[in-house]
Amino acid sequence: MHRRTVLKAIAAAGAMAAAGTLRAAETQFPSKPLRLIVPYPPGGVTDVAGRLAGEILGKKFGQPVVVENRPGASGLIGSQQVAAAAPDGYTLLLNGLGGMVLPMATVAGLPLDMSRAFVPIGQMAEFVNVLIVRADSPIRSVDDLIAAARSRSKEGLNYGSNGIGSSVHLTTAFFAQRTDTNLQHVPYKGSGEMLVDVVNGNLDFSFSNLPPVIGLIRKGSLRAIAVTSGYRSKQLPEVPTMAEQGVADFDVTSWLGLYGPAALPAALVQRLSAALQEGLTLDASRETLSAAGFEPKPAAAEAFAELNRTELARWKEVASRAHVTLKFGA
Repeated sequence: MHRRTVLKAIAAAGAMAAAGTLRAAETQFPSKPLRLIVPYPPGGVTDVAGRLAGEILGKKFGQPVVVENRPGASGLIGSQQVAAAAPDGYTLLLNGLGGMVLPMATVAGLPLDMSRAFVPIGQMAEFVNVLIVRADSPIRSVDDLIAAARSRSKEGLNYGSNGIGSSVHLTTAFFAQRTDTNLQHVPYKGSGEMLVDVVNGNLDFSFSNLPPVIGLIRKGSLRAIAVTSGYRSKQLPEVPTMAEQGVADFDVTSWLGLYGPAALPAALVQRLSAALQEGLTLDASRETLSAAGFEPKPAAAEAFAELNRTELARWKEVASRAHVTLKFGA
């Protein structure tokens, strides 16, 4: 037999063997514990969702799921670990809007292209942002807020956020664009100090993710003016949406879901996605998410991938119009 023909035959046999090994590994998956990286500190709402995802997958597949918190660099450190892992389904990532989309929309020079480094497996839940003022503020509606901002057209109203390029910052920038108002941004290193200044009246208003402020709202330290989603929140059903108060096309939520390394085979993506969605239909899972301030919103891999694409396009436009640009490492 000609030498070139022999080499081709050997290569083809090797490829077939490798494909067979891969199919066998996918069929037997999982045969060992899984690792789920949560790239934020323990105890937060992201951690709650991560541990629920681990519990769901562990029960479905009969293997332990070790949830590891790997915080740092706004979620980048943990994300990099998953991006570099073998695409075999044994290393997964729990992340969402703040880690997967907003950095891509606002930060130049990121060492990781989130849209290429990961494959979306399934959405778990979302939570609304809420427009808040101090308890005794004269601002009682979105119209009041817009009128107050326009009455101070030069300096505008001041608002806080938990950092430049955060979901709170960009939500407010989007609001300013939709209402043609001048608003002055006061960035903080975290939400705690910012919320204290809203309570004390040092800030005119702010948007906030719902979970950190729902207790302050219920206690009467803050007044909720509107929620940013297209529906009323189950946690605050008495608070109207932005659309109900005249701000059209304003539907903003923060969301979380499960991701794997980019080359994760489609068959494993579908198995993991189906297991996650099945677990999220259980009442116990929905109650866990609701108690943490989430709106349960399971979505399969294809729909979740589309959400990532459309959200990236939207927030890139908002950030560009608001001139929100950061340089990685600066």
